Amino acid sequence: MAQTLLNFSIGSTDERLTSKSGEIIFGEYLKAIGVDKLCDRYLPQPKSNRGYAAFNFIQPLLLMMHSGGRCLDDLRMVQSDKAMQEVLHMKKVPTADSTGKWLKRHGLIGLYGVEDINKVLLKRYLKRIEEPLVLDIDASVIESHKSIAEYTYKMFPGFTPMIGHINGGYIIHNEFRSGNIAPADNNLSFVKRCEEQLPKESKLQYLRADSASYQAKLFDYCEEKGITYTIGANLDRSVLINIKEIKQWETMRLHDGKTHSVKEEISEFIHTMHNTNHSFRLIVVKKTTTPILHGFEDILSEEALLEYAKERYHLIATNADEMSAQEVVMFYRKRGDTSENRIKELKNGFNLKYLPTSDFTGNAFYFSVGILAYNLFVLFKETLEKSWQRYTIQTLRYKLYNIAGKVITHARQTILKVNAEFVDILQNIRTKNYELSLE
Repeated sequence: MAQTLLNFSIGSTDERLTSKSGEIIFGEYLKAIGVDKLCDRYLPQPKSNRGYAAFNFIQPLLLMMHSGGRCLDDLRMVQSDKAMQEVLHMKKVPTADSTGKWLKRHGLIGLYGVEDINKVLLKRYLKRIEEPLVLDIDASVIESHKSIAEYTYKMFPGFTPMIGHINGGYIIHNEFRSGNIAPADNNLSFVKRCEEQLPKESKLQYLRADSASYQAKLFDYCEEKGITYTIGANLDRSVLINIKEIKQWETMRLHDGKTHSVKEEISEFIHTMHNTNHSFRLIVVKKTTTPILHGFEDILSEEALLEYAKERYHLIATNADEMSAQEVVMFYRKRGDTSENRIKELKNGFNLKYLPTSDFTGNAFYFSVGILAYNLFVLFKETLEKSWQRYTIQTLRYKLYNIAGKVITHARQTILKVNAEFVDILQNIRTKNYELSLE
């Protein structure tokens, strides 16, 4: 017998063990809200009784992404978890190779099918939204060195998907784009597609975006549809001339009335662009910076610091008449959390920095499944207690998904056994799952 440091040994067992008891409850949630039926309705089905149904592919992919899998090969985590398969009645789990071929074979059809599924699930999300609808759009960059990748504006090959969030959570629409497509291309059509996803009784009221959406046609469309926009603006020669003529600046303050830690001043003027039918407010945020080495600010006098000080301007275009300039800036800056941080969660939390194939539509289909996994995570959090509903996917894996358990069968009943401290947590979620299944 081999020598070991501590006094214990390792042996095998035939018991049905799982390290994903919490994720099994998420798998039950998928059935509760009818994701299996939606897959049967909107995704391509097999042409023979021996083939895999669409949900046979989608369910393992969703479980793999939620558990932290980084590539298709990580589907083996689902394949090897016999306890999970038994509880969730997963009779067929395709291999990574079969899943990759399925993604390529049904790329475009699958992409549109997942879009329809997300559109149906959006109605569930909107039921709990009481405030006005705010759309945040932003482009992201996925670095990839596959043969089909084109060079992005960040000077490396990859893809630049466009993503639209509604009220800081649910991804209402996305477009998987080639890397050589600029973030400013077709933004008006993207906003229109986002609106088409909304139910007829819902109306988009606010639009936030960065300077890539600083476009005359988009502004005119918002005016026509009664959408209030706050969009980052470009600093050009005419704008700079107007800024230099500003005489009065207001100190930027936080919600509690205190001055911002970074010296910021704010002002505004009315502006227009070529080919626009309406003028708009241009909010100017002036930051005074001192570009010197760190630590020298404690050595130099205030007079010396002023000699080095330079002014930088950040601009926001808006047609919001009911907001003050300060309110416009604070509203616009919320997109850092409602859009940019959500995209980070999507790419890092669900590992969508990885694309599995060298087929463009196959990758687009896989990316859309990742969007579905993210949206289901947003929806699933409604079954959790309030203190858990702000958790990221990484935290939820640690707190909930990665609970160890054992599956046993007794008196023709399947039982998932976990430590006593987790029983109430899992049972409360299951109760809500049942209630959702009755809706």
